[in-house]
Amino acid sequence: MKLTLILLAAGNSRRFDGNKLLTPFHGKPMYQYIVEEVEKLPDGLFDDKIVVTQYPEIMEDLGKRGYMVVENVQSSLGISHSIHLALEAAASPDGEEASYCFAVCDQPYLKAATIEGLIEGWKNSKRGIGCLCNMGEFGNPAIFSEAYRNELLALEGDVGGKRVLRRHIDDLYLHEVDDGLELVDIDVRG
Repeated sequence: MKLTLILLAAGNSRRFDGNKLLTPFHGKPMYQYIVEEVEKLPDGLFDDKIVVTQYPEIMEDLGKRGYMVVENVQSSLGISHSIHLALEAAASPDGEEASYCFAVCDQPYLKAATIEGLIEGWKNSKRGIGCLCNMGEFGNPAIFSEAYRNELLALEGDVGGKRVLRRHIDDLYLHEVDDGLELVDIDVRG
């Protein structure tokens, strides 16, 4: 089964009061944390890597790192628009069964081992959806099999995959994270 990594990096950072993805966080732009963790993962874990962004700096950097770059010129339409763009870009012309691992770029504490554990556990579970969690709270990344593609494409506004995930708890693999800090996303300036 083909697994595509989709980095969502197009947000307008309204609550942050500035572009949080490019803002230095402990010495480097916030988006680079997940990129560097992904680079630590075993080769071949992802068949493809896509980034959806509106920021030229991220497009240039991740394009050089082998990501398919998808520009989101309408980020005001919310996260659902980035999801739609990514799924359109990830369409498999040969009809191969696909799955999609969505990750956000504002979780600077997320570790490669946690991402790998989620993927391994999800594959072994034979479930259609998987996500990280800590003490009952769902977190990112989240993985969706092809079976949920149309539901993801039906999302509107600033609504993400958690809406689909909550509808299908019976088909959900949860990967518990010991350190809840890994799931923290930075939404406001410290």
